[in-house]
Amino acid sequence: MTRRRILLLGVAGLLCVSALLAIAILLLGRFGHTEQHIVGTTLLLGAYGVVSLPGVVLLDQHRHPLLAGAAVGLAGAGAALAVVSVWGFSDVEAVGKSVGTATVLAVAAAQVAALVARRTERDPPAVLRLFAASCVTAVLAAGTAVALVWAEPNAGIYARLLGALVVLDLLLVALQPVLTALAAGPRQHRHT
Repeated sequence: MTRRRILLLGVAGLLCVSALLAIAILLLGRFGHTEQHIVGTTLLLGAYGVVSLPGVVLLDQHRHPLLAGAAVGLAGAGAALAVVSVWGFSDVEAVGKSVGTATVLAVAAAQVAALVARRTERDPPAVLRLFAASCVTAVLAAGTAVALVWAEPNAGIYARLLGALVVLDLLLVALQPVLTALAAGPRQHRHT
């Protein structure tokens, strides 16, 4: 069995088990503290599983193994820390900040991995520039978010800066497939 198949089956299995547990608890459980922790854990594991997918795709493509490993590893670290936080194994504020940091870094790595995975040799130069710019904005937004989590600076200006970086990043990410499609020109549709 290939590494790709194992990773994809693992993510699919995690999502299925998570969904089934959540459905069973929501429909049949009495919904006390334990059930709340289980549903929270289920949702978190499903979300982190989805965040890890771009890294898994890169691993499957045998491209950029360091980026792929970082994306999967950060998602795994975020999931582990989030589970510790949900179950209250540690009431330390640093655990919550660590969850936030790992999550922000995992999302930034997932974005870069997803963009790398979709790139082709046919991407026009404008798309390549947008790709580079979106990688920079992802890193800047992640750095700003981590600074907000740990340093707790004047939240007003940092929150505005983070919001502006996220909006700019989303724009740069969204424009890439649009410009690629525009450069490809109209498609011929076959009538059957």
